[in-house]
Formats: sequence, structure tokens, C-alpha cells
Amino acid sequence: MNQSIIRLTSRLRTLLLSLFALAVFSGLKAQQVSISGQVTSIKGDPLQGATVTIKNTKTHTLTDQEGHFTLMANNSNATLLIEFVGYNSRQIALNGQRSVIIQLEPGDKSLSDVVVIGYGSVKKGDLTGSVASIKADDLTKGTNVNMQQALQGRVAGVQIYQKSGEPGAAMSVQIRGITSITGNNAPLYVIDGMPVNDASAIGSASPGGTTNNPNNRNPLNTLNPSDIASIEILKDASATAIYGSRGANGVVLITTKKGASGSLKVNYNGSYGRQEVSHTQRYMTGDEYTKTLNDIIAEGNLNTSNYPEVTGENYNTDWQQLLFRKATIQSHDVSFSGGTPTSKYYVSAGYFGQDGVMLHSGTKRYNVNVNLELSVPYKYNVGVSLATSYMKDQYNATGTGLNDNGSALYMAQNYDPTAPALNEDGSYYRSPLMAPMDNPLAVINGQYSNGETYRTFGNLHAEYFFAPTFSAKVRVGADINDEQRYFWIDPSTLTGASYNGYADVRDGKRGYYLLEGTLNYNETFGKHKINAVAGATYEKYTSSSLVASARSFALADLTYYALGTGDQTLNEVGNGKQENILISYLGRVNYSYMDKYLLTASIRADGSARFGPENRYGYFPSAALSWKIKQENFLKSVDAISDLKFRASYGAIGNQPNSNYLYLSTYSAGRDAVFDGQRVSSIQPSRSPNVYLQWESARQTDIGLDFSLFQSKLSGTIDYYNRKTFNLLYNIPLPLSSGFGAQTQNVGSMRNTGFEFSLNSKIIDHKDFSLDANFNISTLQNKILSLGGQDQVIISGPGSIGDYSILKPGESMGSYYGYIVKGVWQTGDDFSKAPAGVRPGDLKYIDLDNNQVIDGNDRVILGNSLPDFYYGFQFNARYKDLSLNIAFEGSHGAKMLNSSLVDSYYPVDFRRNKLAELYLNRWTPDNPTNEYPSFIPGDVQGLKNVTNKTVEDASYLRLQSVQLSYKLPLPKIKYINSASIFVSGQNLWTITNYSGSDPAANAVGSNINRVDYNTYPMTRTFTGGLNIQF
Repeated sequence: MNQSIIRLTSRLRTLLLSLFALAVFSGLKAQQVSISGQVTSIKGDPLQGATVTIKNTKTHTLTDQEGHFTLMANNSNATLLIEFVGYNSRQIALNGQRSVIIQLEPGDKSLSDVVVIGYGSVKKGDLTGSVASIKADDLTKGTNVNMQQALQGRVAGVQIYQKSGEPGAAMSVQIRGITSITGNNAPLYVIDGMPVNDASAIGSASPGGTTNNPNNRNPLNTLNPSDIASIEILKDASATAIYGSRGANGVVLITTKKGASGSLKVNYNGSYGRQEVSHTQRYMTGDEYTKTLNDIIAEGNLNTSNYPEVTGENYNTDWQQLLFRKATIQSHDVSFSGGTPTSKYYVSAGYFGQDGVMLHSGTKRYNVNVNLELSVPYKYNVGVSLATSYMKDQYNATGTGLNDNGSALYMAQNYDPTAPALNEDGSYYRSPLMAPMDNPLAVINGQYSNGETYRTFGNLHAEYFFAPTFSAKVRVGADINDEQRYFWIDPSTLTGASYNGYADVRDGKRGYYLLEGTLNYNETFGKHKINAVAGATYEKYTSSSLVASARSFALADLTYYALGTGDQTLNEVGNGKQENILISYLGRVNYSYMDKYLLTASIRADGSARFGPENRYGYFPSAALSWKIKQENFLKSVDAISDLKFRASYGAIGNQPNSNYLYLSTYSAGRDAVFDGQRVSSIQPSRSPNVYLQWESARQTDIGLDFSLFQSKLSGTIDYYNRKTFNLLYNIPLPLSSGFGAQTQNVGSMRNTGFEFSLNSKIIDHKDFSLDANFNISTLQNKILSLGGQDQVIISGPGSIGDYSILKPGESMGSYYGYIVKGVWQTGDDFSKAPAGVRPGDLKYIDLDNNQVIDGNDRVILGNSLPDFYYGFQFNARYKDLSLNIAFEGSHGAKMLNSSLVDSYYPVDFRRNKLAELYLNRWTPDNPTNEYPSFIPGDVQGLKNVTNKTVEDASYLRLQSVQLSYKLPLPKIKYINSASIFVSGQNLWTITNYSGSDPAANAVGSNINRVDYNTYPMTRTFTGGLNIQF
């Protein structure tokens, strides 16, 4: 296989070089002429950025700041096609002219927008599928760390939330709900035609329960948002099927900025700001803690031998605030662009730095982006897109276990508030009440991880035109990552002292390689228009990792830089290597009749090495049609309707497993054994193979309506989708006699349905003042249809949470499973039907089967993590050179398991600090509240901690961003074209009934089963910035 690929690559390289030389020679021989001119509005105002194309060719350019353009044509009798957003297109026959002035009339902006789709682009008015488009201007409204944050609340059918406030943390992005139980539900990202590989080659370091997992990092961290020109989101099967199995969860197409014909343009963007913790949970102060614990002891509810009375000096230490800080965030980037009619360039360099609001956390990014284009009219286009970046990350101890020393934040919330942080000699104070829990400051200062990532992402593409309507295109690309992670536990911590220092060093390399060829045909026959593409792709994924750890160091000051100084008998080393290949064939035809009736049909065949030979290929066809109703005679005279279009589509999409080699038996290192006095290593089977594993597949129907009213002052879309997924991939538990814990199998099916509605309005549109508003809302209904014959599957949570979620036919994914509590047992209640041993002050669980025993049979579904609907709305106002942008986003109906409530309602140790609200208002004989129990140790009902008390409503409305910008009224300065300043705020306030860290948090669990579990705090951000164009 490898030799054939090498030969194929060599032949393609030879062919490309030959085509390049032939095209240059032909171009030099052609008798070309220079065509120049200016594009203006009816009022004579120059239009910058208008597209001027020689009709029936790929030769085009953009107008400069004064509306001027220059391009080369074969003769002066060509026809020019001029297009500009917000204006009607116009064709001009040159008839021998070499200089022209062209005026455009205002038109419908939404219909003239060019939208990128898979392996091509179309005008928005010609779309047959469900596609949302966001331009660069929308991405700069607010201070956004990454492009996903900029999309929050702006696109119907796309739910985005930030799972953690940690710098560089991954964001959850779901398009039209859940597609898989155990598979990846994130969309495919494609940057300039290159898919983004989002898997890490490095696992997590986990001694002491502390995890710093690069798999929780954002795969788009290395992308500079300032380099993005537009984003298209493909939502329905007809739009995504061209990407086959990789498009099962939707596709996000990112187009970066390119150069334009004209003189050199230099642009600088800079911002600087501060971040702070947006919300902290209130735990008891030292005074409250002392009184509460002593009161519980006095009430006779604690054994004084284990819980001595709290006495001595009270320092009222707020441990959370010792770990938090005001943090800086800044971004600086500069770009250079320009070109000629035949060659264009865009080069940018940027720096981004974000300190974390917790000590010893942060990220820095340095990136360079280069886009080059070379074209010879009627012959070829060649382009290079290359982005290289370096990231440096720092993580503190943010473990997710409820173990004593796994998370500095967990310890800060639970540690003795009467204790000082340090001893008089500067060493860390350890409260005797807290053993074996460590001092939170000791852990955050002595238990940390640093990481470095080098990434090169880019592609070379070449297109040769056999005729103006027929071309061949080849793309060769690579995404190469080199990651290092360094983890250290210092002997100054309790965990590190037991190891005498612990170091873990990990090196991972990940590669994605693409070879792609397509044929493109575009022709018009009278009233018929055909656009077709056919091609094949070869994709290869490789990853390798090397892990080494050591402990018991002779000199701990060297940390992870000298593993060899650790105890050689305790050192560990491991490595691994994997690869996967995906070979695909694709085709699509777009047909239009009278520019009124449109049809799209596509198919893709994917062959994945993750399946056995018998089930390797999956086939994903789709079809869509569109009817431009406005162009019918019965609507042409209705002035109130500017545009009306009906869409319908049906298609198949698929999904492959996240893991390689599931159809093969795999082995891992086993325990060492001793034979004849010699220590012998071993290997053991690690996976049960499944040669019958098949593609997870889905069928999706979409019906939509696009409308524009009152001269396009009001426009929007309405969509309904219905997606049924079959052959769900899931890890099924195996009998103990098999020797394996589980096997990945195809089981069951589920359905996602929903409505999407978006509305855009131009309320006021005058020269000096404008006001517009946008609104979108989406509903989501998910239902499991079957589980392959199983009645239900119970899912266990992390730490002491236990069983907390259930998969059950007829119910939704992400369903929480637990007990119903209705108040607190009071002194005067009838205890005759109560479970044995229940006392006044205990929580009153509902005994559903009336057997006076609270057990697993009394559990019910408490809701699920998916919202009933989610929404967003934005307001944009402008007065002369002053602009104001406000964005809101929200969600309704989702639930969240709050681990802080779990730990306070069901404490593992009463000496630890707890949520003030619960303990200061707990039940006592003098305070017979029906809200909070008495918190008596040894609850005879057991730790049934997943209840309607700990699963909370996570609905919210958030003021996501506010930005005020001002375009400076500069005098005519030779080297400065324009300048503007801005101030902005992000995550300014949230309305919610959720009592945890944040209603969108999800530190543990999949994007389906959300758990707010020692989540790194969310941040509120304030920034100011400057933009200058030279």
C-alpha cells in the first residue's frame, strides 16, 4: 500500500509540474490586454471589494479602496461580470474598450452572498441545502478567544457552550443534537479545503488522580480568528453527505483571508484586557464553620473522638480567593496583503496570550499564516495555504476525582477555613482536621503540568482548465503536530512526599495527510445550468507517543528535566504507534432550470481501515431540490415579498468508531512474573475483537423555507429536520468468563427532530444612523428507539457519585437517573410507613414501590442534559462613526448534575467545609425547615446522591458580549487609511437558577452526560483595542 501511494504521489507531482510549465508557456504566448476601470454606486461612491470577473472564465479580481480594478483578458471584446454584496450584479460587454466606469444599483444582499460549500461555492440564493453563513465582520463583534466563541448564539441549530474557563479548553459544539452514544458528536472542521484532525497523540498524566488531558484542548486553538474571512456551517444531509462519514455531525467550513489585486495593504489589530472569575460558590467562613461543626457535635450527632471540637485561633481563610487572580489577556496581529491580476498574497503574524484566573495556568500562541495565489487566465490557478503555530500551555492541578488531592479547587472549597495558609517559617500549614487532604496552596504550587505544541497545517492546490467550463484540481495537504507534556508533583505536597517527587514526560506526534483530485464541470445551455464535481481522496492518519515517568529523585529541584536521577527500579516507560487510512470517492451534480427550479444530487463512498474487510465501505447518497417561488408569475408583482424559496432534502450520513483496530485482537503489557528467580515481562490480550462491526448510519430529512420581505428589510429561514440513526456504536459489557470488560458493537437506534427559526431585520438604515436586530431559536427532541434488545443501560459517574445516568428506549440521551426527594422528615410526621431507622431531619425519599425500603427500584428519570430549545439575539447600532454591538445567548430545559451539591448533601467527611446555604440553614429541632436536612452522619438511607436536589435546572440567559467601537476621524494622512478603537466585555452577566459554577459547565462526562465537577471557573472579560489600516 505505502509503495503504491509513493508512486502515485510521484506521478501527481510530475503531472503538476508539467501542467504548470505548459500553462506558463501558453500564458506567455497569449496576446493578452489589460482591462481597467472603476466600480461605484449610483451616487458615485467607490465600492471596495467588488468582484470583477471575465465571463465564462476563472479570471477575476477585487476592487481597491477607490473602486479601481485591473485584470488581464485575451482580448478587449470580453464581457465583464461585476458582483458586490448588497448590489445587483451587472454584465458589461467591452466592445473594444480597455477602461470602463461601472455603476451598480442596490439589491438584495443575502442573495448575492457567495457561500462556500463542500468542494465548491454557490450564491446563497442558489442553495438547496441547509447552510448558515457568517462573515468576518460578525466574528469581530466582541473579544473572542476562538472562532467557536464568536459563533455562540448566532446560528440556528448550532449549540455551543464553553465547558470550562481554563485557557485553551475545548468547547462543545453540536449541530442538530446527538448523533452517537459513544462516538464523537463534534462537527468536522475544514480550513481552506483541508479537514482538521482533532485527536491528540498524548494521553493524560494521572498520578494521584490529577489529570491534565490534552484531549480536552480545543483543536482550533492554533487558528487566529483575525485570519478568518468567512464560516459556513453545513447542517443537513444533502450539504454534508459530500464529506461522507466525517460529516456525520455537520461540517464547519472555514475560509481564511486571501490577497486582492492592488497595492500593499497593512492591517494591525491589537487588544489588551483583564479577566476575573465570573461566579464563585459560597462556602462557610471560618466563624460559620466553627459554629456549625461545634453545634453538630453538641447535638450529639458526631463522635467526639473522631470529630474534636474546633478551638484555637480563627484565620477566616478564603482558600478559593488564594487560588484565584485577576488575569491578563492580549492579542496582537499584523497582516500584509496585495497583488496583481495574476498573483495575490496574504501574510499574517500574530500573538495571543491568556493568563488563567487560577494560579499556574495560561496559554500563549504564536502563529504565521501565508496564502499565495497564482493564476494565468484560461489556463491554471495555483495556490498555497500554510499556517504554522507554536503554543505553550500551563495547567494546574484540575483533577476530576473527589479524591483528597486530585484538584486544588476541590480542596480550596473543602479545606479548613479557620487554618492559616502558611506557617511562620513560610512552609505550608496542614490542618489536623483535614488529613489526609493537603493544603490547597501546596497543591496548586507544587502539582502542575506544562505543554508545548508545534503545528504545521497547510495545502497546495492546483487547478488546470482544459476549457473555460472544464477543469481538473489536485490538492495535497498535511496537518502535522508535535506535542510535549511535562508533569510534576513536588515533594512539598503530601502526594509528592510519598513519591519523593514524581515526574511524567510525554512526547506525541500526530500526522494527517491528504491527497485529493477532482474534476469540475460548469456549463449553461439556454435555460439549463449544470455544475458537477467528481473525485477521489486519500487520507492517512498517524500518531505515535512516548511516555516516561520517574519518582524518588535524588535532587527534586531538577523536576522533570532529569528523569534519570529517579529511582531506576521505579521508573516506567511506554510507547505506542497507530495509523488509519480513509479512501473515498465522491460526486455531486447541481442542476438549475430557468434559475427557478434547482436540484442537487451527491454521493460519497468511504473505505475505512477501522472496519474489517467485509464492512470496510460505507455509501452516503443525498438529494435536494429548491423552488424559487418568488420568480413565479403569481408572486412577481407582490412587492412586499422580496424573495421566497422552498427547500427539501433527504440523505444518508454515517459515522465510524473513534478507535482503531476494533476488529482485531490487541495486546498490552501485562504483569511481570518470576521464573527461576528471573523477572520476566509479559503481554496480555486487551481487547475483544468484533469482525462484524459496521458503520453507524443515519437518514435525514430536511424541509426549509427562506424568505425576504419589504425590500429585504426583514429576512429569515425556517427549517424542520428529522434524523434517524441506526447501528449505534456502543461498548457492551461482556461476561466475566470472557476475560474482557466490554466489546464495541452495533446496537440500537435513535431519532433527533427539531425546528429552527432565524430572523434578521434592518430596523433603520440611514446614512448617519442604522439599527438592525437578529434572532434565532431552535428546538431539539431526542429519543432512543432501541438498544439492541437491552431494556436499559446504567452509566456510572466519577468519584463517589455512582450510577447517575441511564440509556433507555423511549427516553432521551443524557437522562439523569436517581431519586425524588420531597422535603425533610419532621418531628410530627407519621413514621409508620417510613423506611426503618429514619429520623427527623432526614431527607424524605419517595418510596415508589411502597415497600418501606429505598433502593434502586425507587429511581426515576430526573430530566436530561439536552435543552428543549436554545436561542440567541443580537443588536447592532451605528451613529455616524460610533457602533454598538450587543449579543445574548441562552438555553432552556437542560439539566445538570451539580457535584458541589452532591458533596455537601452527602459528605464523605463532616470536618470538611461545605456550601454555606445548606449548612447554615440545615434542619434542627429549632429550625424545622423542609428544604435542607440535618446532615446527620450514618444516614440509614445510604448515599443516594443523585436526586432532584442535586440535578438542577441549567436554563440560562447570558449577556454574551457588548462592544463599543469608534472610527477615528483622521485627517488625510499619507500612510494611514483608517483607524478605530473599541472597548468590549464578554460573559457580563447570566440569569439562571443553577447554583453551581456555571450552567454551561461540563468538566467531567461526555457532551451528552454533563457533570459540573470541580470545573475550572468561568471568566468575565473586559478589553480595549485598536485597529489600524495602512
